[in-house]
Amino acid sequence: MKKQLLFYLLFTFSIAFTFAQGIFDDTIHTAVNFGSVNSPGAEGVQNVIDQNSNTKFLDFNAFDGIGFDVDLLGESKTAVAIEFVTANDAPERDPTNYEIFGSNDGTNYTSIATGNIPCISDRFFSRTFSFTNATGYTFYRVNFTGTCATSTINQIADVQLFETIGTAPTITCPSNISVNNDSGVCGALVNYALTANDAEDGALTPTITSGLASGETFPVGITEVFASVTDSDNNTVSCSFTVTVTDTELPIANCPSDITQTVANSGDTTAVVNFSLSPTDNCDLINPLTGFTPLANINNKAYYLSDASFTPQDAFTDAQAQGGFVGTIRNSSDNDLLINVISSIGAAGDVLIGYNDIATEGSFEWQSGDAASYNNWNAGEPNNAGNEDYTVAQSSGGWNDVNNGNTYRYLLEIDYLPEQTAGLASGSDFPIGTTTNTFQITDISGNTVSCSFDVTVEENLSVDDTTFNRNISIYPNPTNGFITLKTNASASINSVMIIDLNGRILHVFTNIEFVESEKEFDLSQLSSGFYFMTINSEGGRSEMKRFIKQ
Repeated sequence: MKKQLLFYLLFTFSIAFTFAQGIFDDTIHTAVNFGSVNSPGAEGVQNVIDQNSNTKFLDFNAFDGIGFDVDLLGESKTAVAIEFVTANDAPERDPTNYEIFGSNDGTNYTSIATGNIPCISDRFFSRTFSFTNATGYTFYRVNFTGTCATSTINQIADVQLFETIGTAPTITCPSNISVNNDSGVCGALVNYALTANDAEDGALTPTITSGLASGETFPVGITEVFASVTDSDNNTVSCSFTVTVTDTELPIANCPSDITQTVANSGDTTAVVNFSLSPTDNCDLINPLTGFTPLANINNKAYYLSDASFTPQDAFTDAQAQGGFVGTIRNSSDNDLLINVISSIGAAGDVLIGYNDIATEGSFEWQSGDAASYNNWNAGEPNNAGNEDYTVAQSSGGWNDVNNGNTYRYLLEIDYLPEQTAGLASGSDFPIGTTTNTFQITDISGNTVSCSFDVTVEENLSVDDTTFNRNISIYPNPTNGFITLKTNASASINSVMIIDLNGRILHVFTNIEFVESEKEFDLSQLSSGFYFMTINSEGGRSEMKRFIKQ
């Protein structure tokens, strides 16, 4: 059983020697499996020291890591750095920790270094990490443990240990950087300083091997920057740091102005009112959704990643229950964007997408009904091994067909609309009176603004109706119980009706006797809310007043 590694967060200076004299030479040395290893024939342990990134060492038994021993044939070497090169596919298979052991008899090994390997999506990517060791050994053992996601497989392209020649250079990275976004930009321009010196060569110019250079615009989120420098003796040192950009900019709601509209015909009590919102943001707009992590908004399609894992069949059902579909990927740009966002939130691994051949074997279509004009199958896929009717997108960006036997987090796609929290939707029948519409606008970073506007619907009055309307008033409004109808001598009232918002007649008052042109009505039995009072005249005219019962 391989030794379990401790997890360390290594974002501090990391010094390594990637091009000095390598200790492992596959022309004379033999790598031997350490621990429980199950490798395909072409992906055996010798590949790990051949310094050929196109070959790799793969172990199906990831539970105890992926390890190997090398006998240096009696030659003592003092290792002070390790180089690790990512293999060709599936970043979720990359190990996350390493441990190095030394021995001078091939039996008794001493642990000399442990460390963490940050997960990245780059393939064939070389990183080197230094450690302190002053003892020479004739045998070395290297063991890697952990995976970057839930994979049961470990893989490595190449591993090399190094000694220095002469004096190694020094490199200094800045401390981790945290900034807010630039106004109107989904990112921030970041400047930083890198310095390097060598005793023999003097000042050296570092090279950025991953991440963005100083003076570039870093995206919102966390970007890891790796830098290295090599001296004339081919000693290479490296360091890394992170740049975190936080989006603090609020969305712009672009709320409509208040709307006033008259009903189409005299006697109508509602009117169809249309309106539109056009919110904007420096990043993406997306509504929060319980149980899902927001990813992006592409052409008004909001994309999320489910927090829970589902069988493909259950995911298809759940997506429709959420009001959408298992996600459609329409072109290579969208594929790259979504895969990169998923990787950036630490969710590397197979993600279920909506491409399927459930209806007709071999004829793939999207659950959303979109035309199947784009795909990104891995080589040899789809192969329908074991009746594979569903599709996952892998961290490499490639697609693979799968069956319904395993569970996956899935990509959810929903049409994006601003979230309405009060009022009526555009195109609804708005009642006579004033309705307040309220919307909440949220961006991908969780910044939120609200907007409100009033929709006022007025009656369609004839000339006589207008005169009648001017002679009628009610007070107090709002009322706690009693409300007074006031009219003048020229307005003869035949009946008064109290109507709720659903159009139900709650009370009818007839034989109304006014005292000095006023009549008080007891409405204390009404529940709190909005109501209408319809006043009918003996001449057949009517007036509707809206009031609030507190």
